[in-house]
Amino acid sequence: MTAEAMKSAVSLDISPLTPTFGAEISGVDLSQPISDQLAAAIVDAFHQYSALVFRGQDMTPAEFSRFSSIFGELDVHHLAEHTFPDHPEVRVLSNMKKDNKHVGQFRGGHFWHTDISYKKKVALATILHGKICPPVGADSLVADMYAAYESMPESLKKKLEGKMAIHDRNFRYEFLYPERPPLTPEQISHVPPVEHPCIIAHPETGRKAVYIVEHFVSRIGDLDEDESQELVKEVIQFVTQPQFVYAHKWQVGDVAMWDDRCTLHSATSYEYDKYDRLLYRTQIKGGEPFYRA
Repeated sequence: MTAEAMKSAVSLDISPLTPTFGAEISGVDLSQPISDQLAAAIVDAFHQYSALVFRGQDMTPAEFSRFSSIFGELDVHHLAEHTFPDHPEVRVLSNMKKDNKHVGQFRGGHFWHTDISYKKKVALATILHGKICPPVGADSLVADMYAAYESMPESLKKKLEGKMAIHDRNFRYEFLYPERPPLTPEQISHVPPVEHPCIIAHPETGRKAVYIVEHFVSRIGDLDEDESQELVKEVIQFVTQPQFVYAHKWQVGDVAMWDDRCTLHSATSYEYDKYDRLLYRTQIKGGEPFYRA
């Protein structure tokens, strides 16, 4: 059966989340093995909408890993805590502790970014599964970089088109994560700065998207650091306007995912000392971003 025939063999219950991107898919139990036809239909919807939400799911780490794998090869994060020894590809995001140590990543991602932009081969997708969710706060904000690019003033586009940006994980690491231990020299050398185009072409859709990350982009083109940071600030302020953003309010059982090649995302805060939070997270490996005039 061809890919097109596989897609047409399954009809998904899809509800758009915003006028430009994002969709909720209903009537699918992701804890069960997924047929090739259903997988093809979900992947097709992912490419069409850039962000997907599934409600009412209940998956073990093994089941979550199996579902995530329909989108590609899973990544094991270079700073992974290996909370699940049999499934190191499944990270935990949580403020909870065991034996006085956090069980997973704590207080990460409170700025506009796309995952693993500081590596030569970047992330394809980020997938989260809500297990314990605070009633207030802890939202995931996702911004549509297709729509942002298409709406961008020509004067700002000209500052970015054809330009390269330096993405550096170490640029503001201690500023972003003051509660974490400083990176070791080995950890710093393991992730050197890389260059990526400021505007990229999506490898599946061909559409152009803004690829600028707050606090990881240190330099743009021939600009010095101060000029670069002013431009980064200008871009982030434009592309994260409300008309480009979907705010996901987490409920237990939610699965939310987004395409890291055409979205930015950020976490909102919550009362860490009042509410517990625990999410599973997987990352799908991608390729090298490229620019097409």
